[in-house]
Amino acid sequence: MQRKKRTTVPRFRLPYTSEQVYTMLYAACRAEVSSRYRQFRADEAYSQHIADIADWLTGSSSSFGIFLCGNRGNGKTTIVRALQSVYHYIHSDEPALSHDTTDELQKGYVPGFSIITAKDLVRLAKAYNSPTYDNRADRTAYLHTLNVEILAIDDLGVEPSESMSYGDYVTAAKDILSYRYDRQLTTIATSNLAPSEIKDYYDERVADRLREMMLIVDFGNTPSFRTTN
Repeated sequence: MQRKKRTTVPRFRLPYTSEQVYTMLYAACRAEVSSRYRQFRADEAYSQHIADIADWLTGSSSSFGIFLCGNRGNGKTTIVRALQSVYHYIHSDEPALSHDTTDELQKGYVPGFSIITAKDLVRLAKAYNSPTYDNRADRTAYLHTLNVEILAIDDLGVEPSESMSYGDYVTAAKDILSYRYDRQLTTIATSNLAPSEIKDYYDERVADRLREMMLIVDFGNTPSFRTTN
């Protein structure tokens, strides 16, 4: 019997120079902050974070994700939204995507860039684990979250690491990170937890996989760059 070939998902990389991607990301960050009627002020450290991500997006690293960690309010989520904006801009001239999930999964992923909070991820995982007629939309959303080409999980570590659903334990973040790790799907996460704290909040297995699959971008204790106009 012929063994079924395993689908190899290509690394998410951009066909531009690092300088070009830096310019696009910087502009997208500025636009994101401006859309919230705030003034964008990127110091040297923040600009370097954007440069490191631009290098990763145009390089040949074996990693397939980004972990943005550090204090609240210092621009982690802004960068995630900027990355999503750049993704949509690059794909804006492409035809509309098919909604045939079975056909899409033959490629190993569903095209797109989704952002979800860690708390919302728990809600979707509970629906998936305890299916009812009323939560079918959440179950469909969970399957999309599992398999989407690029997934960004915002505020990892804010959600309970374990929760109960009809008597069953739900470990939403651990499960989806393991699933996407096994399939090498591009995953981005923001967190107020330091890399060294991931092991204590989840477990050593999750921490080890994050170290392998993700570029670590540590914002540390830098203050927010966002000020009101």
